[in-house]
Amino acid sequence: MQTTTTLTTNQAAVAGGVLGGMFAFAMTIGLIYYVLLVIAGWKIFEKAGEKGWKALIPIYNSYIYYKIVGMKKWFWATLIVAFVVSLATTLMGQGTQVQGMDLSTGTGIASFILTIALLVFAFIVSVMYAIRTSRAFGHGAWFAIGLFFLQGIFLLVLGFGKSKYDKKVVKAWEK
Repeated sequence: MQTTTTLTTNQAAVAGGVLGGMFAFAMTIGLIYYVLLVIAGWKIFEKAGEKGWKALIPIYNSYIYYKIVGMKKWFWATLIVAFVVSLATTLMGQGTQVQGMDLSTGTGIASFILTIALLVFAFIVSVMYAIRTSRAFGHGAWFAIGLFFLQGIFLLVLGFGKSKYDKKVVKAWEK
């Protein structure tokens, strides 16, 4: 025996209002967090001797972050690898496939290998970035671990905290 429940118009309106309110609350919190990250980025840039407005420009701000920690070449490598892998998987027909990869074909295996290679590359670069950022601002291994796992929160700590940028540390890596 199956029973069905129907909502009255008032119940549906209340449910919609509650869901809408929850969505608006989540969006407000997300927007506040984003604005705080932008301000922290501005402060981090200024601590490193860069102009703060550079934190406002997407992609360029990533380049500046990499430059601050002495990884300019890695930025370009990451950008090129991401573009090549994206282009290759799209050309192999995997970019529009919805149900996953068919590993029984050569293109499916190649796409899978490219995806794994990109993930390994991204992992290595992320670890290097966290370590170098931590060291450049006078912190140790625990801060680097925090940066790796909770990057947004630890960037807020760098921006709003008393961390000082040490250009000598970054110059030593560039040699």
